[in-house]
Amino acid sequence: MSLSAALLALVLAHPAQDERPTVVLRQAGTADVLGDDDVALQNAANRLKGGGTLVIGPGRYVLRRTVFLPVDVVVRGEEGAVLVLPKPVLAAEAAHASSKELHLTDASEFIPRVLIQLLPPVGSEFFADGKTRSLELQQVERVEGNALFLRDPLPFEIPSQSRVGYSHKLLWLDKEGRASIEGLAFEGGRVEAIPMPGHSQRCAIWASAPFGFGEQRLGPPGQGVCVRRCTFRDWYGRGVALYNQENGVVENCVFERIADEAIDLDHFVEHFRIAGNVVRSAPWGIVLNDASRNTVENNQVSDCEIGIYSWWYERTPRQGINEENVIRGNEIRGARQHAIHVAKTCVRYVIQDNTVEGSILVEEADNTVGPNKQLDARDGTAPQGAKPQ
Repeated sequence: MSLSAALLALVLAHPAQDERPTVVLRQAGTADVLGDDDVALQNAANRLKGGGTLVIGPGRYVLRRTVFLPVDVVVRGEEGAVLVLPKPVLAAEAAHASSKELHLTDASEFIPRVLIQLLPPVGSEFFADGKTRSLELQQVERVEGNALFLRDPLPFEIPSQSRVGYSHKLLWLDKEGRASIEGLAFEGGRVEAIPMPGHSQRCAIWASAPFGFGEQRLGPPGQGVCVRRCTFRDWYGRGVALYNQENGVVENCVFERIADEAIDLDHFVEHFRIAGNVVRSAPWGIVLNDASRNTVENNQVSDCEIGIYSWWYERTPRQGINEENVIRGNEIRGARQHAIHVAKTCVRYVIQDNTVEGSILVEEADNTVGPNKQLDARDGTAPQGAKPQ
């Protein structure tokens, strides 16, 4: 083979970055993949295991299972593309122990061969056995009307008004990261009258490289996760959850009515930029938990318990984490506890040029605080006689 032919063969075998394929997913018409659920989305993502772009057309895509994304993928939503976690519902009547049949108030979002979670009625901590808080990973075999038929018999009675729903994460990124999510809306199915577990369950976007607590990182950190121009509404768990990731961004997104942390930079996250986001109504707007050397700037946070919160988890080492984060230029209103709280063992932060209603609590002396502008919650102006920090 000549040298020129060998070079041509090498190029064809290893296409350039900008020649990676684009896969289009739509609900109707012409596309590489047609469908409106997790099966179609996973099939489309699987076509990009060597990298590329997945374009999701407008419409409501109901994801009853987690979709796993490969590395080097851009997922881009066209206007009107919404990924949905179905709402929880209630049991319409009691189901006896050893029964496989469960009648619901509405079974329209359930299908065969999916896994569901069962919880006691609102106000009850345990099922009838007095010790079980939830039944996890119950497989649905078939659906008839508003009745679910389960693969396995129930171990005890399920009372009427028990809570039934999906508990999975929507998009789970590869441990290596290297993915961008752009222009999508995420609806979490949260119903105020039906509280459900959140935190690590029912999250919109999840990215985690292996980590431990005492051992710290158990593998190399993921790299380059980017979330841009997305909207997250009505989530029981986090909007974006990141663990052991580096060198990414969450920017120009909107988070509304989140029952947990809207944006979570968790164990060993470093060198992320969290910028230009709007967070409305969440217990904790932006959280840095054992995260270092990140920048949180120019975000608008309102109606939270704590707007921006950084803290140390006692099972992790005290040294080498919770260092050198920058919190600047943010506007925080309506915080019910603190606008900004930087807790014990968090050091060498810069907290400046923020505009806040309420308090800024920084518990360690080894931090740079101010100038910041504190507003009067009554009218949104600086309190009379007050001076910037």
